[in-house]
Amino acid sequence: MTAATRPLLLLATVGALAAGCGGTSGKGAATSTSTDATATSTQTSEASLKAAVRTAIRSNVQLSTYVLWHNRVPAWATRSTRGPALTALRSAAATRRKQGIQIKNLSGSYTIVSIALAPSYTTATAVIRSHQRVAPYKAGHRLGKAIVGDDHARLELRRVGGAPRFIVWSVLPIR
Repeated sequence: MTAATRPLLLLATVGALAAGCGGTSGKGAATSTSTDATATSTQTSEASLKAAVRTAIRSNVQLSTYVLWHNRVPAWATRSTRGPALTALRSAAATRRKQGIQIKNLSGSYTIVSIALAPSYTTATAVIRSHQRVAPYKAGHRLGKAIVGDDHARLELRRVGGAPRFIVWSVLPIR
């Protein structure tokens, strides 16, 4: 037996022993089934929570694009964004409104680089990369050339109640 096959044989032996440890009684089979059901339920839950994070991010991106052009935060904003992230949107909109500047999104995309759920499933952290091409407008007239931005950000999200729903709580640039 070579040194390379020894770990494989050991792994196969441990696997066979672990499979046989429950015996053939009905109780052992039921325990195994309920454990499998719990593991599947956890995986499904985690998958649905990550999908909820993606939905919150998509809604936040739509909200941000809306606020850039209209310079006001709509009533529906709290469906996707709250806390410091919403405060920052309001502040930026007010500043642009005072200056009479609007930002039109010409093109853009974002990529969710990673999503990490907290062990409690009440918060999540996502890293996104955004690539946008925007143009500033004043009094309905375009100002200069388009501006290209390529940004990384860390989003902190909070879960809303017990439902698989998240909101963006804070956005921190990654330099």
